[in-house]
Parts: sequence; C-alpha cells; structure tokens
Amino acid sequence: MISKSLVKYVLTAALRDKLMITLALMIAMGAAVAVFMGSASVTEGDSFALVFGAGGLRFLGVTGLVLFCCFYIRRSFENKEVEFLLSRPISRLSFLLSHAAAFSVLAFCVALAITLTVAVIGRPDLTGLTVWGASLAAEFAVMGVAALFFSMVLSSAAGSALATLGLYALGRMVGAVLGLLDRAPENGFFAVLGSMMKLISIGVPRLDMMGQTTWLVYGVAGAGNVKFLPDASAYAHWMAEHLGLAGFIGLQGIIFTALLLAAAAHDFMRRQF
Repeated sequence: MISKSLVKYVLTAALRDKLMITLALMIAMGAAVAVFMGSASVTEGDSFALVFGAGGLRFLGVTGLVLFCCFYIRRSFENKEVEFLLSRPISRLSFLLSHAAAFSVLAFCVALAITLTVAVIGRPDLTGLTVWGASLAAEFAVMGVAALFFSMVLSSAAGSALATLGLYALGRMVGAVLGLLDRAPENGFFAVLGSMMKLISIGVPRLDMMGQTTWLVYGVAGAGNVKFLPDASAYAHWMAEHLGLAGFIGLQGIIFTALLLAAAAHDFMRRQF
C-alpha cells in the first residue's frame, strides 16, 4: 500500500526545500540560547539549560514540521501535482499512506536531531532521554499526520497550519484545563463547560503526558512516570496505568495516527478532480 517511490519523492522535496538544513540551523541557534541562559542562571544552570532547551526545541521542531507538511500538500494541489500523481498506477489510499509514511520519517529525523542536541546541551538522565526522544518522535509523527489531514480538508496552507498548531496547543494544555475545571466553582456554567471539555479531551491526543522535560532531569522513575489527572481522559488514565509508559506512548500514537488517516481518507475518497 505504501509506494516507496512516492515516499522518496516527498523526502526529496523536503531536501529541495532545505527543510532539514533550516531546522538544523534553528536547532543549533536554540541550543546556543539555552546554553547561554543556563550559564546566566544563578543555581542549577545545567538543569535550567536542559529544560529550557528541550522545551524550546520541541516547539521549534513541531512548528517547522507542520509548516512544511501543510505548505507542501497545498502547493501540490495548486500545481496539479496531486492530479498528476493520481494519474499514475497509484490509488488514493496509497497516496495518503505514502505521504503519512514520508512525514513520519521526517518526524523521526527531526526528533532524533533534537534529542542528540539535548544530550549535548546538558547531562540528561540516559533512560529519561531515551524515553523522551521516543515520545518526541511519536508526538511529531501524530502532528505530521494531523497536518496532512488539515491540509487535505482546508484549502488554505496558512489555515491548515494554524489548525494543526491549534490542535497541538490543545493537546499540550488539555490536562491543565481539565484540572482547573475540576476545581472550578460549583455552578451550572462551569459544570457544562467541564463536561464539554471532558468530551473534547476524548478526541485530543494527551500530549501533556508525553515528552515531559522532568524525565531529562530526574529520570522516568524519579519524575513519577506519567503524571495524569484521575478525572481527565479515562482512556489515557487506563493506558498509562495498565500499559506503562512505553505502551501509552506507542498506543496513543497508533490510535490518533489511524484516526487522522481515516478522516483524511474519507474526505479524499469523496473528492472529485
């Protein structure tokens, strides 16, 4: 189902657009800023640089990946590249799966570059760094497929990029929002709002439970494994409790990647060219 030629075509486009070179330069600049901020810290400069650099580079990586994916897909539609590729012996489902595979490869490369850079910035816990890097790769892969979905559904590259980054921000903040609503004043408005957010959280990846910078400083066990709220997203609670950290990261990545691909396929199959 996955066309190796099409995957190679997308990866070649990423090299042609100098995505990796640009991200490498930005990652190097971000690492330099993190080291500078750590040296200016009065206490625990290494830990400060590690946490500051990891958080900043994570956001930088997902932003660069999402922008490339969204603008590449919309440019392919505008230049009639999609119609040309579909005129070849390739199905629409294979087209989607090949692009998702290519974006996942890019996500892994970006996550690997950021993980190696974080290892150079400070002295992270080795196990925590490994789990953090794997979590970052899964997170970036989900966002790459989300960018594919939104760029298929929306006709604007900027709009699809904003929608994807909005989903990323919601996935990062949903745990904190649910925690605040759980302690909100007892009245009808907050009760309805809390119920709506709990419903929305079912369809949002719990990215706040992945890629935690505390793993880099204290290790996975020292940070208390995965932090989660008992009342927030029952599926995430169940996976974290029964599958462990690795199972939670892997299964959540598979579930949301599959859901986004299914939604993109539903829209793409119905589209007339």
